[in-house]
Amino acid sequence: MGYEDKENFPEQMEFDEWDRHSVHFMVRHRYTGQWLGALRLVYQNQAVFPFEAKCVPDQPITPQQYQQSIEISRLCVLREARRFAPRAFPQQEQDAEQVAKDSGNIRYLHTIKNQTRSIMWGLYRAAVVYSARNDIKQWYILVTPSLAYAVKKEGFEMQQVGGACDHRGQRIPYALDVEHILANPLWQKDYQLDYRKYSELLEQSVAKRQRA
Repeated sequence: MGYEDKENFPEQMEFDEWDRHSVHFMVRHRYTGQWLGALRLVYQNQAVFPFEAKCVPDQPITPQQYQQSIEISRLCVLREARRFAPRAFPQQEQDAEQVAKDSGNIRYLHTIKNQTRSIMWGLYRAAVVYSARNDIKQWYILVTPSLAYAVKKEGFEMQQVGGACDHRGQRIPYALDVEHILANPLWQKDYQLDYRKYSELLEQSVAKRQRA
């Protein structure tokens, strides 16, 4: 994404010390297999979240909050996602539209802008369903003012929990309630599927190759 010095990652895999404490979500193109976006849910490590290294919360985080919270980070939609605008695949475009209508999953994406936005909301949907299933009550998130505006515009309540800090530009820490996120009407009309384990997709891919 251009934030990290690639010389520090000779294996062409960007990672940090928080990855081992995280659950990762990725979006893959249905037809090409290209990875398009990702985010991670970071669990506290020794009563610390990553955002606390960048800014100081207004109120101390309690032991119970540490146990029942995660931090959302590393949300990204790759530039390569633009290459897969529906118009580039006419037949697949028709197939994808029909699948979307039949399954009630993500609405059909007509523009690159909508595609980027839908990838982002799809990742958030997967993350909040995982959170609810694993007794996570609260999210922390350190975001730009523009991303905070986009999230609030969709009706999500965000409680600012600290002052703005300088981390690759201005970032502001917020807390969000998982139960409230789940209740947002956005999920009732769209994004009704959530996530699948990578191991399941891998098994499915192997089975298809064996049948071919």
